Amino acid sequence: MRKKSIQVILSLTLAAMLLAGCGSKKEETGATANPGILRVGIVNGGDRYANSISGAPVGIEPDIANLVADTGGYAIQFSVQDDTDALIAGLRNGEYDLVFGRIPQTDQRIVGLPTSNPYGKGGFFLLTPRYNYMDCLTVMQGGTLGISTQTDPLKDEVEGIDGIVKETYPSLEQLGKEVASGELLAGLVSEREAVALIDDSRQAQELLNSPKEEYVAVMPEGSKLKDTVNEAINQYKLNKINQTEEQ
Repeated sequence: MRKKSIQVILSLTLAAMLLAGCGSKKEETGATANPGILRVGIVNGGDRYANSISGAPVGIEPDIANLVADTGGYAIQFSVQDDTDALIAGLRNGEYDLVFGRIPQTDQRIVGLPTSNPYGKGGFFLLTPRYNYMDCLTVMQGGTLGISTQTDPLKDEVEGIDGIVKETYPSLEQLGKEVASGELLAGLVSEREAVALIDDSRQAQELLNSPKEEYVAVMPEGSKLKDTVNEAINQYKLNKINQTEEQ
């Protein structure tokens, strides 16, 4: 009788443990809009952060997103966008659970939204007409420097910018056109903006002694993913350290 009672107690304990496990899994997957599915929006910058090979996202940001999915036990769905504005609009409209677009912490478009710890850094670039290899502001006297909206929050940290005429451009396309035509001597832009604007008429060089932007992943308001995302970022950095030591 006593043996049977012990078996019953063990069975009930095991059942309780299994139920508890199921409950924790539901709470974990409840961090996404669709249980068990992580919808990731990403900007294809054609660079080391995000690129596309045979239609599949590759690079630093997709690698971190995949680690988030592995850590949280999610199936992942990528949606690739052409620009950050569309990405952030989709996030605010409930299309994504997580977005990556080399978005700096200072970006005014993400005010009020949960963000991750930084996963990367990048400097500012000077956009100039083709064959103008300007990488500092010492020759800017007498000309106007166009400022993109992404670089505007940190522009005053740029060495030598105090005595220069500056004009902020809400339209990156317009800034690029005026640099190409010579109306602006140069444009101060982020790395991703520089990549988007380089063409047959324009080029870009990283600004010497540039302040550094820190890039973050962004989540919808009220998201429960932040700890999981930060854990994945830490794991990604650790993986890179280990790979470097093994080489």
